[in-house]
Amino acid sequence: MMNFGILGAGSIAGAMAETLSHMKEAKAYGVASRSFEKAEHFRKEHQIEKAYGSYEEMLEDERIEVVYIATPHAFHFEQARMCLEHGKHVLCEKAFTANAMQAEALITIAKERGLFLGEAMWTRFMPLIKKMKGLLRDGVIGEVKSMTANLNFPMLHKERLVKPELAGGALLDVGIYPLTMASLVFDAEPERIVATGILTEAGVDLMGQYTLIFPNQKMADLNSGMCSFSDGNAVLYGTMGQMLIEGTNCPRGIKVWDNSWNLIMDISAEEVADYDAGNLTGYEYEVRACVNAIVAGKQEFEEMPWKKTVSMMKWMDEIRNQMGVSYPFE
Repeated sequence: MMNFGILGAGSIAGAMAETLSHMKEAKAYGVASRSFEKAEHFRKEHQIEKAYGSYEEMLEDERIEVVYIATPHAFHFEQARMCLEHGKHVLCEKAFTANAMQAEALITIAKERGLFLGEAMWTRFMPLIKKMKGLLRDGVIGEVKSMTANLNFPMLHKERLVKPELAGGALLDVGIYPLTMASLVFDAEPERIVATGILTEAGVDLMGQYTLIFPNQKMADLNSGMCSFSDGNAVLYGTMGQMLIEGTNCPRGIKVWDNSWNLIMDISAEEVADYDAGNLTGYEYEVRACVNAIVAGKQEFEEMPWKKTVSMMKWMDEIRNQMGVSYPFE
């Protein structure tokens, strides 16, 4: 069983701690926060063995093998670098870093030190997404020529999303999910990206619209925002039908229609869940992939390799550039 240290004590960290508490491959051994009181409260709440009042203290504990980073985007680079320099494997929440340059720098360090480094983009690891990719390979809706995807939540009350110094804005937090769906569907680099958005007074993106043109005359029309709700779905349009993915970030189901609007498939996430391995919160799939990669001596995910992480950061760099969003630390 592999010992995980959780860096950060917020809500996402709590979801990961809950997941790890039910897994046989890994456990949450420790949690670190800038406040010992906060870490200790988290430790008791989730029945974790150790609490640390600083990140450095946790990284000096030899019993910690992997660090899961669950802090705002702006801190990922420095914290992941610190973990790697202490000889720890790293599983870092999306968005992996604030920009592509930071992502490439971390990969260089991981390569040099022979450590695992992975982005916790949970969508890519879910069984229903693997089912979707299989259906597309089988041509159930023919060749996908275009798609839409969106994800919007009212989140202006969250400090980490409204401050430029925290790499705030909708794009890195929720926009990355429609972009990930486009990457999964087309598995190619876009030939062109056209982006527009509405910025807050502080200069982060309140909402954005992104059109990506892919080779062979294929297109993705995507949007995200942090001031309202949307259906949060993706629709793929093929030459022989269309496919609805219910839940762009956390897929709940797949529906497929033929060209005569006959519903020919209706698949729920439960139907394809890996119950034998434990179907818990959705985070277990990325954790299991992380542990398996480390045990096998691999430094990156098969499902989310370094080149994909860097690619997604470059897409978002270009979108931010077109929208006029920059962070003060860049």
